[in-house]
Amino acid sequence: MSGVSPRHRAAFAFVALAGAALDLWSKHVAFVHMQEREVVVVVERFFEIGKTTNPGIVFGLLPGAKTVFLWVSIIAVPAIIAIFASLKKPHWVMTASLGLILGGTIGNAYDRVAFGEVRDFIKFWVPSFRTWPPTMREWPLFNIADSCICVGVALLSLEMLFFDDRKKKRKESAPAAGVPSGPTEPIPGNIPSGPTEPIPSPDAPGVPSGPTEPVPVVSEPPKSGESNPPKADPPPGATP
Repeated sequence: MSGVSPRHRAAFAFVALAGAALDLWSKHVAFVHMQEREVVVVVERFFEIGKTTNPGIVFGLLPGAKTVFLWVSIIAVPAIIAIFASLKKPHWVMTASLGLILGGTIGNAYDRVAFGEVRDFIKFWVPSFRTWPPTMREWPLFNIADSCICVGVALLSLEMLFFDDRKKKRKESAPAAGVPSGPTEPIPGNIPSGPTEPIPSPDAPGVPSGPTEPVPVVSEPPKSGESNPPKADPPPGATP
């Protein structure tokens, strides 16, 4: 568990062992002090204590696969421990969820090895909306180990949805929309690196926007006292 801190290891072990111990103790008390099929009413039409065994999984599902679930329970214990040991800096939600799942798995695995079936004793009445007005019906019996597993799976789902660091890293590393993610082309080296003079805009005052006409050159008359400059010879064929 190189990536798991000592505090998380202690919390994981405490939650798992406490869940398994509470489950086994409550089953022992219920099955020692109650007769077969006896029901103790705690809250009328809401919460009762019963006594039954279940060869299947939670809520009595798949009762014919007793041997399969026996081996699944045995293999699941070291598998959960290995998953927790492979984590790198887990959140407390992940530590608690895996601890609860391990504790419930240990409790039910002990029953399957020792008795061949899982001992159930907790019974609730829940409203049924198949008819109107709703009526109360019996929920299948379960135990504390089943509750630990269900709560652990729910916490694990919350961890994966809201606390997964891998999703946060993928969102942070994703390129923004419209920004190219590939390499950019190099800038040509013949572009001057120093400051350049601004190019006057055609709309600036004093700058003509259309084609310019040539400006005629006007010669100044000679000043007094100066001789007239020699005239240029006319071109051949021209009349004087």
